[in-house]
Amino acid sequence: HLKTSVMGVFKQLGEDPCIENCERIGRQGPSSERWPQPVKVTLSTTYSVETMLRRSYRLRGNSAYKSVFISPDRSEEERKAHRELVLTLKQKIKGEPELYHYIGREGIVSVPKTKDSPRNQHVIGEEGGSPPPPR
Repeated sequence: HLKTSVMGVFKQLGEDPCIENCERIGRQGPSSERWPQPVKVTLSTTYSVETMLRRSYRLRGNSAYKSVFISPDRSEEERKAHRELVLTLKQKIKGEPELYHYIGREGIVSVPKTKDSPRNQHVIGEEGGSPPPPR
């Protein structure tokens, strides 16, 4: 049943990868306090993993999957660094609401909010940085 649900998510992204393993991680809460339990999925190829991660933003546009998030497997150090980056991003969003902020390859990227795609113009709070990632 779990594998079927995961395949449904991947089909929503236009892919049909070979799943090697699929399991829930963490502990389940008591019946009165159920919370979503993460699922660890192992795919057969690195290409499939990269494709799923690249296309995962598409889930936000589907009401059935808008609460589904796909993230890469990270080491303890990588998780800590990412957590700090997300906290900084939240502070920037609160402190600079006139800008659109997101996490890019080189860190946090900030661009003006316009009617056109916010990724058309690249603006960053610090000198340097890379252009926004392609969609």
